[in-house]
Amino acid sequence: MDVRILAAFLDALTPPLCVLCRGPPGGLPWLCAGCLRRFDVARGAVCLRCGATLPLPAPLCGACPDWTTRFVAARAAAPHTGVARELVHALKFKGILAAARPLGHLVAAAARQLALPEGVVVCPVPLHWTKRRQRGFNQAAEIARVAAKELGLRLAPRLLRRARPGVGAVHRSASGRAREVRGAFRADPAVRGEAVLLVDDVMTTGATLGACARALARRGAKAVWAATATRSPSPR
Repeated sequence: MDVRILAAFLDALTPPLCVLCRGPPGGLPWLCAGCLRRFDVARGAVCLRCGATLPLPAPLCGACPDWTTRFVAARAAAPHTGVARELVHALKFKGILAAARPLGHLVAAAARQLALPEGVVVCPVPLHWTKRRQRGFNQAAEIARVAAKELGLRLAPRLLRRARPGVGAVHRSASGRAREVRGAFRADPAVRGEAVLLVDDVMTTGATLGACARALARRGAKAVWAATATRSPSPR
């Protein structure tokens, strides 16, 4: 049985308990008030392009004048710490699909910080088919489905595909991550003329989102933005 169908069936049978502690809900969707109180939100000034937290208010961070990504701007709702990190791991590594609800809510909150045009479509960062078969789902697609519904935008999950599998980039440097995803994505010709909001669970260096944006731009996307639930400190 498809894992999403199974999750929907179990949701119908049981009350929507907190996905982390199994307590009664009361905060974000599928997150209780107690866990919500432990939640770290992004605070302070951010770079207007990549969304990185800045020590002092400024238009751009030090890296962005030379940043070669093809998306207009990116935002994340929370640092990749505490409860937000637990939610990402619950979805990605434990297969708790209900965690996509609060994460999708966070992505929607991040997207609202962007000056998105009318008619933008939501596209999740794709997994290679071998990785998706192994995991049973694409976590970015589950999050994007929730975010698109909350934002009232059209979900377009087939605009991108991953052409080759990754070999793991968690501990790679920023330059290593960039090499890992260079040319890894292909866009559908149907993206021509579309404004696209890319969605993923975590942004670290922006290499994956940038590779996706370049693939979309090559096929004629009008403009690309990015929103993620969390942001992790970028490795050097």
